[in-house]
Amino acid sequence: MAESLLRGLRVLDLSLWQPGHYASQLLADLGAEVIKVEPPGGDRMRPMIDRFVNFNGRKSSVVLNLKLESDREAFLDLVRGAEVVLEGYRPGVLDRLGIGFAALRAVNPSIVLCSISGFGQDGPLSGVPGHDANYQAYAGAMTVRDGHEPVPSALLIADQSSGLAAAFAILASVMGARRTGEAEHVDVSMTDLLATWVAPLGPVDERREESAATPGHQSPGMGTYATADGQWVVLGVFSEDHFWRELCLALGLGAFADLSTAERSDRHDEVRPLLAAAISTFTQQDLLTLLNARAVPVAPVLTKAQMLQEEHFRVRGILVEEGPDGFRSLGHPIRFREHPALPPGAPPELPTHAPSAAT
Repeated sequence: MAESLLRGLRVLDLSLWQPGHYASQLLADLGAEVIKVEPPGGDRMRPMIDRFVNFNGRKSSVVLNLKLESDREAFLDLVRGAEVVLEGYRPGVLDRLGIGFAALRAVNPSIVLCSISGFGQDGPLSGVPGHDANYQAYAGAMTVRDGHEPVPSALLIADQSSGLAAAFAILASVMGARRTGEAEHVDVSMTDLLATWVAPLGPVDERREESAATPGHQSPGMGTYATADGQWVVLGVFSEDHFWRELCLALGLGAFADLSTAERSDRHDEVRPLLAAAISTFTQQDLLTLLNARAVPVAPVLTKAQMLQEEHFRVRGILVEEGPDGFRSLGHPIRFREHPALPPGAPPELPTHAPSAAT
């Protein structure tokens, strides 16, 4: 096997929650040496066995009580031989412990410190605690419709996206540090990240905001439709007239096949019920077979359990059936043809607390 892309990169991971775990897992998959620095008793995700296994593979671990001077010194010894420190404490905690950016840079002038927090290292909300749904709420990322309860994403989008962004920022900073010898403090705010995905580039149109939260997004070729067997599909025909034409011809709605994008939107209330009625006569699989043959964008709405059985993800290596500790494991999400990511590995056991373990 070719040498791993990140061989030789040493990362000290102080994080206790999923964003930092995911960031360092992405790096470990590509060959980085990741050392978990855990408090006595271990980090908070060890009891969540499936998540811990999948986001801490191929890492090693030391246990240090950073409130003790001897353990802080042991940690700083590790920093001298590392390029990256990753942490997910609330802003100010590292400084209070005596291992903030200035202290790290004093022992390693080219260190990269990456801090992941809910609202960033400064600003009016920087000290506010929270979890994923709180960050979605502040960022305007929930689905909000008049008269309905706000709906958060079913995924931990702030946790996962911030981990991915942190991995990107770490590698950019390491490249800079290797070139210049200068340290960097990366400030990843989960809420900032979501806000940049949500924010419009022009004036907010409240009517458009409301329509975007409704099924179909005012385009009959988009949105969810029920099938005859009680399942659901999602159509993905937006502005592509050729897709729309094939969809209509396949479903016996040829009278609407030549509608333009604007006409489809204007006649949404008329056309969508006709589409729904036609689709409801097919089972999910029969509809997929029919529309896939015409290259119409369509997808089944899968539950998590169904997704875990989807052959595509096993073929791609995203789901590894027999992973460490007998769990179905997650492969690295990106494919590298010449220098592939490492397969899933076992997470570290929790070592006995001993400052000497860090030296």
